[in-house]
Amino acid sequence: MNNKDQTDWFQDIETIVSQPLNFKAKLAIGEEAYTALKLKNTVVQAWDVAGVATTAAVVAKSSVVASTFFAPTGFLAAIGIGTAVTPIGWVIAAGVVTGGAWFGITRHLKKASASRVTVIPNFINTPLDVLALGLFDLLVPLALKVAATEGVVDESKRNRVFTYFVEEWGYDPGFVDAGLTYIESILDELSIPELAQTLAKFASENPDCNFRMMSQEILEFLRKIVDVDGKIDARDEQAIADIKAIFSSANRFSLKKKLRAGWKSVRQKTGGIFSRGR
Repeated sequence: MNNKDQTDWFQDIETIVSQPLNFKAKLAIGEEAYTALKLKNTVVQAWDVAGVATTAAVVAKSSVVASTFFAPTGFLAAIGIGTAVTPIGWVIAAGVVTGGAWFGITRHLKKASASRVTVIPNFINTPLDVLALGLFDLLVPLALKVAATEGVVDESKRNRVFTYFVEEWGYDPGFVDAGLTYIESILDELSIPELAQTLAKFASENPDCNFRMMSQEILEFLRKIVDVDGKIDARDEQAIADIKAIFSSANRFSLKKKLRAGWKSVRQKTGGIFSRGR
């Protein structure tokens, strides 16, 4: 593990997203929603909520989370995430509020800022920055674990992760490099099953989440990372297969839970006229 002092990891970082137009295009959001995401007056709420929960149940019980992220006036709802209309939307939402973010940079920054006067890192200036950090935290640990199936992170795959976030999403190169380096330093503490199960647990417990679509988005991202030379190594394929199996199991659980909830609702509305076995 890299023994670099924890206060030095991001001290020279000034921004997370340096090409906001790329980020906006990737999210497929309109000008009005994009403007709302850039407003600085809700960044404190956004940062307070980031990484606070590991399950949808905790999210649902938190009025701060609900009002900041999922309410009709919340900035996630402004880009369609509140009702899970897009898979990438739920990837970001899960990254912000679940343990996915809590494994990565968010946890480090919150611990580092706990003893400082400045509670929020200087490079987090808008809710969009919080979303970008959550997305990075959710995807990169999984990607680097898959890229390290031989014990160390494959350099070509690391470069693919770097290029993906810089060129496709518009992240600042300095932030991405620092973020990759930091997560590499804690990679031995993470496991693919734990990372995948944390996300799966959140998604399977959230009634609004289209987990099938979201899991496909994440698996597609992972395949992009490992398919460096047009051929996926057997160990990479196995790692992705393990993640897919965890997602599939959670998706089946989620579907059964939604069906049970739907059947209960029907019985309540009909006064119990309809029941199983009749």
